[in-house]
Amino acid sequence: MSPAALDALGLAASYAFVFGFIGGATLLMRRHVLGASAARKVIHIGVAHWWLIAMATMGDAWVASIGPASFIAINALALRFRLLPAMDEGADKRNLGTVYFPISLLVLVNLCWRGVMPAWVGGIAVLVLGWGDGLAALVGERNGAHGARIWGGRKSAAGTIVMFAASFIVTLAFTLIFNSRHGALLPAIGVSSVIATAATVVELFTPFGIDNLTVPLAAAALYAGVFM
Repeated sequence: MSPAALDALGLAASYAFVFGFIGGATLLMRRHVLGASAARKVIHIGVAHWWLIAMATMGDAWVASIGPASFIAINALALRFRLLPAMDEGADKRNLGTVYFPISLLVLVNLCWRGVMPAWVGGIAVLVLGWGDGLAALVGERNGAHGARIWGGRKSAAGTIVMFAASFIVTLAFTLIFNSRHGALLPAIGVSSVIATAATVVELFTPFGIDNLTVPLAAAALYAGVFM
């Protein structure tokens, strides 16, 4: 398959994958299997895996940028007009996290596909955000009033622990697979501990969905700057 055909296939797969997750979460919410908040986080976690599709199929930076760029507009319109209930129902209008997410993807795509850092470092950043922040929110909400309010957001000890654990596991997996410099188990554990700690601290002190920007960009910058 030619590079152009593979790019086109990846782009088509990207939209099918993302809208499939949104549609599935919407169906589960309407059947009362998931609440509105849980549906948002299922989408948040699932859509982060788009990065793996991009890594596997897309070689052109402009093509890889199309999906994130289009979802900046799509998500902004959906939030404004409540077009995608599984993403927006019950959400605080001040929270633009669904818009910040594709912005961070767009920035990372252009850093990775234009040679500033490897694409797998971007994968760490995106999946730390997807799994870490997504699971932390789900676990934190189950703790309800037991969480502490920090800068306009409620954080729980359980959610913070889950954020660290998920970030650690994601970073460890990618480091063992891709990082020839720190790919042995003990160095990879050390690297993963640093990245997970940084991501957890950034998430803890970033309010109103801005962590969808700060967490992945901070994780990518720290990993690429220190451990490459």
